[in-house]
Amino acid sequence: EPERRERLLENSALLRKLLTEAGIDTGPSTSQIIPVVLGDNERACTMAAALQQEGFDVRAIRPPTVPPGTARLRISVSAELNEETLRRFASCAARIWATLTPCSTVSS
Repeated sequence: EPERRERLLENSALLRKLLTEAGIDTGPSTSQIIPVVLGDNERACTMAAALQQEGFDVRAIRPPTVPPGTARLRISVSAELNEETLRRFASCAARIWATLTPCSTVSS
């Protein structure tokens, strides 16, 4: 089903673009897995919990799964998501991101 693969890549590119425009660094990834590095565990857990409250299934990924100081969200995009959902996610993520205390331990 090449159209599903194409749709998946389009959805991933759109969400990555929306997050980047909101000032959220998604790193060099170009796949359907979009990382958002927050640095410390508390920030990652806070943002994940807030997005879950908005109805999104997002998890914080923390050490030992990732190196210390690189706790992150791992956002998985699917071909079934529509543009409205992606835009709503990006809007919620941007609003939540803006409320987080900056972290000086973020590394790439």
